[in-house]
Amino acid sequence: MRTRHTMALAIIGFGLVAFVPQTPYAQTTRPAYFVAVFEAPSEQEIRDTDYPALVPGAFQPFGGRYVISSPRTIPFDGQPPARIVVIEFESMEKLQAWRASKAFRSLYDPHKAAGVRSFAVEGVAQGVD
Repeated sequence: MRTRHTMALAIIGFGLVAFVPQTPYAQTTRPAYFVAVFEAPSEQEIRDTDYPALVPGAFQPFGGRYVISSPRTIPFDGQPPARIVVIEFESMEKLQAWRASKAFRSLYDPHKAAGVRSFAVEGVAQGVD
């Protein structure tokens, strides 16, 4: 009798586990954003820098996509830069791979980039509030 109860409970327990919806694990990879701030006085001077963030063919193979790339700004507090470029990557690793790539290095000229500040920032993982 006891064996039947144990067997019945085991079957019921297995059945309950089989029908419990599986919850996906939260995404742990955070997107990364490359931000370039251009201080050059004119749009032509910005284009003349040939800065890698201005060449989509340099970052798209690494999964990068423009989030912001526009000279139009409306100041609220203080003077805005001449242009801001924000490129989103799937992860910081992909962003860093682009920065270390031959595509980036072939375009990057530190002398032309004197009026550019750039940095990377990690975003919020999807599904995390």
